[in-house]
Amino acid sequence: MKEEKTTEQLVTEAVQGSKDALEEIIRRIQEPVYSLALRMLLHPSDAEDAAQEILTTVVTNLRGYRFEGTFRAWVMRIAANKLKLVRKTFMERKISSVEELDEIMDRAEALGWFSQPLEAHEPYLEVEMRSVCTHAMLLALDRAHRMAFILGVVMEVSSQEGAQILDITPAAYRKRLSRARARIRDFLEKRCGLFDGSNLCHYSLAVGAHMKKGWINPDKLLFVSNPDGVESQKTLRHYLKELDDLARVSAIYQSVPPSDFDFVGFIRNLHENDQYRIMSDPQIM
Repeated sequence: MKEEKTTEQLVTEAVQGSKDALEEIIRRIQEPVYSLALRMLLHPSDAEDAAQEILTTVVTNLRGYRFEGTFRAWVMRIAANKLKLVRKTFMERKISSVEELDEIMDRAEALGWFSQPLEAHEPYLEVEMRSVCTHAMLLALDRAHRMAFILGVVMEVSSQEGAQILDITPAAYRKRLSRARARIRDFLEKRCGLFDGSNLCHYSLAVGAHMKKGWINPDKLLFVSNPDGVESQKTLRHYLKELDDLARVSAIYQSVPPSDFDFVGFIRNLHENDQYRIMSDPQIM
């Protein structure tokens, strides 16, 4: 059986001109890059645009990788720096803190949003609702803490790698991650019915109100690409009951589906049209 090449070996081959090596690199890094972009920006189309820009920067600057630390950390550092510069979205401006999200929830409860379930709604709408809500909770963190939370909880990077990506000390990274995790966990414990069944906010109850407000459009879903293939809400609830509090936080945020966008095809098209050069080496860090 042929041994799989390391990503670092593929980088060497790509810099030497191997198109196949370059495409394999993109296959390996596209999911974490898109995952980071989606959870930072909320909207899939914005995340795809950002991921394309990040991946283009990666492939046009492969010579800039000095084999100091993992290639993934190098890529994610580029991604983190790019995402810092993206203009704040409408939702980021609307929900700028956990306290503001708490106020939104209080108003929703006062309006009876969680006491008027939508009759006979499709299960996939709950999955869409869960995705919208979990991303909204991420937006309640400022970008620095959101980035640390995504890296540490969703992507499960080590403190050493997280520090390398964010260009801070491992101790500073652990402290930032701890604060972000505590804020999210406290909010979920107090508000989320999936996290704690005694809480008022259940996805099955909130779907109707979100549809009336136009925040969820059954004909134009943001996160559910295959309504017939979504996971069972009962299965997820059972799974969460088997986990401790911190593991539940991770499970909830890791349950968002990947992008259907063909990033490899996008990079291949750039290559075939001679729109980039791998050999360049600007100061991208």
